[in-house]
Amino acid sequence: MKDFEKEIVDDKLTQADLIKLMLHNAQHMATREEVKEDISRVETTLKQDISRVETTLKEEISRVETTLKEEISRVETTLKEDISRVETTLKKDISRVETTLKQDNKELSKRMDRFMFWSLGLTITSTFLILGLIYKTIP
Repeated sequence: MKDFEKEIVDDKLTQADLIKLMLHNAQHMATREEVKEDISRVETTLKQDISRVETTLKEEISRVETTLKEEISRVETTLKEDISRVETTLKKDISRVETTLKQDNKELSKRMDRFMFWSLGLTITSTFLILGLIYKTIP
């Protein structure tokens, strides 16, 4: 079949050429029904693809969520163990410091008692000595 130019001069166009041109164009034209079928097929394919992608994404999100929950649980358990260990250590340290402070306080109390006893004794002794000197000097 001959290729026809877009601008066809009327005097060169024969009835046979016109029929050939129409047949050629008819072979390359799509009917409305064919276009609707193609659109429907494309829509169906797109819906299936979207559904497949949504399912895949939901599965992936679920997997990631499960993994994150497991990680959070593991970290939470580890932190609780660490906190418990630190708490136990601090209680032991506080108890040891408290015992040491009580012992130091008892020892300080004993020293203060001794100091007060000696101070009182020295004060009484010096008072008697001073009184004795005063009585000796007074005739």
